[in-house]
Amino acid sequence: MKKAEFRKIIKTAGFSSQGDFVELIGIKANTFTTYKKVPAHVVRIANLALLARNQGASLEQITQQLQIERDAML
Repeated sequence: MKKAEFRKIIKTAGFSSQGDFVELIGIKANTFTTYKKVPAHVVRIANLALLARNQGASLEQITQQLQIERDAML
């Protein structure tokens, strides 16, 4: 996925920036900026965040409910 499309997904999911999103899932923002393409596993997490938002929940609520630690998302 291209970064422009990724940014659109995370904005729609309620994150103010891609840096905020990737920091939440355990990737340093400055490391993420070096990626040419968004890794597939990060896209899946972003889509999960979007789905959560559409259902009236947050990504944080889902990970807490499922007892998923941040490092396990990667």
